[in-house]
Amino acid sequence: PGAASKEFRKASPTPTASTAPDMAMLGSGGAPMAPGAAFLQPAQMTRPMQMVGSMAPPPTGAAPSAATGAGAAAAAAAGVVAAASAVVGGGRRRRRVGKVPKVTVMATSPAQTHEINYYQLDKVNAASILSAVKDAIHAAGPIVKETSPPKQRLLKVLSEPKVMSMLTSISRMPVFSHEMGHAFKDNLELLLALKQIKYFWSVPQSQLAILLEQLAREVAGDQAAEGFKAFLEVLSRTPGHTQMIKHLQSELPAAARKVYLDNAEYLETADAHAVYPTSIYRQCDALTLATEDASTIEAVMSTTLTTTIKIARNVLDPSNRLLANIYVPLGRCVAVVDDKVEALYGKELDAYFAHHGIAYKKLVFSGNEVDKDIRDVERILVALKEAGQGRHEPLLIVGGGVIADVAGFAAALYSRNTPYVMLCTSIVSGVDAGPSPRVCCNGFDYKNLYGAYHPPVLTITDRGFWKTLHPGWLRHGVAEIVKMAVMKDLSLFELLEKWGAKCVATKFGTEGDSVNDPAFQ
Repeated sequence: PGAASKEFRKASPTPTASTAPDMAMLGSGGAPMAPGAAFLQPAQMTRPMQMVGSMAPPPTGAAPSAATGAGAAAAAAAGVVAAASAVVGGGRRRRRVGKVPKVTVMATSPAQTHEINYYQLDKVNAASILSAVKDAIHAAGPIVKETSPPKQRLLKVLSEPKVMSMLTSISRMPVFSHEMGHAFKDNLELLLALKQIKYFWSVPQSQLAILLEQLAREVAGDQAAEGFKAFLEVLSRTPGHTQMIKHLQSELPAAARKVYLDNAEYLETADAHAVYPTSIYRQCDALTLATEDASTIEAVMSTTLTTTIKIARNVLDPSNRLLANIYVPLGRCVAVVDDKVEALYGKELDAYFAHHGIAYKKLVFSGNEVDKDIRDVERILVALKEAGQGRHEPLLIVGGGVIADVAGFAAALYSRNTPYVMLCTSIVSGVDAGPSPRVCCNGFDYKNLYGAYHPPVLTITDRGFWKTLHPGWLRHGVAEIVKMAVMKDLSLFELLEKWGAKCVATKFGTEGDSVNDPAFQ
């Protein structure tokens, strides 16, 4: 009990002083922030610790009993922490001394209930976030235009106080929350960039450059973004551009290094996933409750996924950076490709990745309905392992509905959850199977016997691929659209009545006079 009590009292260490520059935190909740370095300010807890029950100080003159003493409560709390850590998958990585989840003790009858809080994130203040992003882009703009080596420019950008303030503050934001989504609902490109820049410490150098270019474009305009774009082009040609930002820490000035390391240490308790993400596209949380003696534990666990759907044209044109922005920072792309797509568009795929200097490893599989068996999924899994697919690297899946189902299911199984990008080449995958979170395969002659809910992190629908569909595949796609319209959407049904025949006749505007018809397009 004594040792556990000591651990418990260390649960929320107070940050120490620093010589870092003054920066403004973006959190808006709770008490006003004290002046000083932003990264030292404690985040406003969304679920503050309540000092009640056995955690509350005893009345004056009253001696604590054995049942309600601090030592007993601390021992129970420590046991709950250990058990709950195992429940949410955090038991394998040892925390530093004092880095334990917060424990709230809530009064119940007849015993006390302990609650484990896993995240302490700042509240969303859209105006403050936008102001900080603008200040950071304004400060970084002249630096990226310098003529010094690109790595030196990146280190200088990272050492700029306003950039440090923006990065560390956003790293403490609940970027997957409803509040964040509603705050930036009128600028989805900005929201997408903010979701990813939260994990700046663990992304490749060129990915941070991509995100800065996207932020510049959204808050300062295309002209301001050109400097960042040119910087990205030269940085992505350097040998180390695929290394994580955290690996630059020893090359940063002492003051800047302390800013980032103190922020990372703080996040180990407040939001460990922001420092050690297995995937920047998902986040797990839990409500864990336990009786005082930890004999009963109840938990509600959740996984929040982020996904993006893009309706685009000319995706394989080298000037289109949708795929390049994903795979340039990784330095390579592993792709599962439908054999019929490979025959039609294989050379274009090869040329696209070669143009962007991305090592391209393609795994070609048949995408017919007969190839939707669990054994086909197993073959994909083995091929991914042999290709060295990483659990944090988005797999690329290129094809129609069957490939979307079986390769998506393989991604769900591979290393217990691997992100993937879906490049849809048929109507069925473009409007239904591609963006759908449902991935599946057949087994023992039962349709969709196996499956999971695992949406792509990015779905790209380019109807330019539909010009090579034969009439049967066109009918399959139109049938899916009719089904959706009948069940859900009168306006879609009316569009089908007006344009449906022309869609089929022109393969959805990809051939004939319809290509130059602005109204139809």
